Amino acid sequence: MMTNPDSQRDGPDDRDHSTREPGRRALAGRVGIVLILLSGVLWFSLFAIPFLPLTIGQKAALAGADFVGVQIAWWAGAALAGPQLVARLKSRFGRKKTTDDS
Repeated sequence: MMTNPDSQRDGPDDRDHSTREPGRRALAGRVGIVLILLSGVLWFSLFAIPFLPLTIGQKAALAGADFVGVQIAWWAGAALAGPQLVARLKSRFGRKKTTDDS
């Protein structure tokens, strides 16, 4: 009796794991969006640092650490969210090119 070898499964390692992949991708996308939003919150928190009751050196160190945190959160979020979302965010919130129709 001949059987199709492709129709037989040998064990649990031959299972199709592609059904789990979209869930992980969606979770990574959500984490990426949260990190991008966190970078925005950290960016706006830079404006509050001069009004904190700290020394000038402490304010400078806190502002530097905040700026580094903004960059880490943005780029990590961009990597997780994917290039399509980043392009959409840049087109929505980025600078618009103006044309001079003189």
